[in-house]
Amino acid sequence: MAAAAPGVTREAVRVADCFLLAHDDFMRRTRQGRHVSQSILELDRVPDVARLRSALERLVQKHPLLAGRLRRDWRTWLPYWEVPPTPSRGLPLGLWRERGATGKLAGATEAEDTMELLQHIMTEPLAVDGIEFKARLDVVETRAGRCRVALSWSHLLIDGKGAELLLAEIGRLCDGVDVPCEAKEPVRPELTFQEKIKKTKAAVFRLEDLAKVGAPSLAGPRPRRGRGYYQVITLTPEDSAKLTARVEGMAGALFPMTFYVACAARAHDRVFRHRGREPKGYVVSVPVQTRKRGARGPLFHNQVSIFFFGAVREALGSIEAATASMKQQFAEMTRGKLEESFLTVLELMMRLPSWIFMRVVRWQFKGEMCSFFHSHTGAFAPEMIEFAGAQITNAYHLPCLATPPGTGLFFCERGGQVNITVTWREGCLSEEERQLMLGQTMEDLFGEPRPELLHGL
Repeated sequence: MAAAAPGVTREAVRVADCFLLAHDDFMRRTRQGRHVSQSILELDRVPDVARLRSALERLVQKHPLLAGRLRRDWRTWLPYWEVPPTPSRGLPLGLWRERGATGKLAGATEAEDTMELLQHIMTEPLAVDGIEFKARLDVVETRAGRCRVALSWSHLLIDGKGAELLLAEIGRLCDGVDVPCEAKEPVRPELTFQEKIKKTKAAVFRLEDLAKVGAPSLAGPRPRRGRGYYQVITLTPEDSAKLTARVEGMAGALFPMTFYVACAARAHDRVFRHRGREPKGYVVSVPVQTRKRGARGPLFHNQVSIFFFGAVREALGSIEAATASMKQQFAEMTRGKLEESFLTVLELMMRLPSWIFMRVVRWQFKGEMCSFFHSHTGAFAPEMIEFAGAQITNAYHLPCLATPPGTGLFFCERGGQVNITVTWREGCLSEEERQLMLGQTMEDLFGEPRPELLHGL
């Protein structure tokens, strides 16, 4: 192995990063792009671009890991980040305006449609001037005189909460606030090999039970090329308040995730039944944050573990029954410390080449990984009010998709308004099926059909 260049340092890859490393490699090998997601801020006006450029320059000086390269140690075969000295330029910044916009965003390139533009950006490499950045920022002026800011980020290094924290860091730098971020990683105890094997049993047994149910997806097990599509629905404050009360009444204020998992499972089941299929059930992997609640950091690495929910046919007859089933499973997984067990499984697999890692994951579910992607990320960066001199009016995530499973349903909240993001890969979901999925989602969210919310979608 060649000696590292002067000033280059190493940083360990965290345990949860290894699954994302394998998933990114799988997407690349099957020509589905890379595992790049986006986090969107909607602003009431065009931000101060000069302040933004200065902040992005300081950002990479402060966090050179944003330009890190993945390597494997030839002796241990463990992956690590090769971190360069301070990059010679700031994080990439793209400036765009929709056709018909007033042109307040100087130097912007015209684009026909914002969502198509953002989808295109997600498929492009993040490398600029030979630097392999793990994120980029794009500002789009809309025809209505407002603005969207899109942070595109590699899931190799950043997770959804980390993206929110990174946007908050950029916002602070725009305001001239340059303070150290919380960098302490969650501490995992040192265990012997025998102790690790014992600790994996909870996750192994759980996955064996779920394999009996199966993890059918709407795309099927065969990887497919094709672009990703996204649709975001923002509920009014009034509807959001009604939904929050309904969720708390059914799932409890502390465990809203269980309601949303049930909702996503029933929405996908509605499409399966439309296709004339009634599988025994579905497997849903839901990320669980390991960061301390309310902490500023750490910004980087995938600070998550996974809970595995099984949505069996007998529990899908009503949203009430499905939610009760998810609550019971959540309690059982929490008592069994399944999230810690799963991280131990990943730790033991860290040395595997990515293609073997993914083969192991997919083998258990006959080529599938899960039935669909889902997460409920709660409040989106509630500490952020402004960004580069503009008020934030909304914020949400556009998660990356691969086939399998090819579809996903995601929920978050910003300023008392719930955002619903539907994602699907080309060829996985027809227009009629998308309407069925959304119709079932709204009916379960509110306890009654809400066709007016789907008008024009």
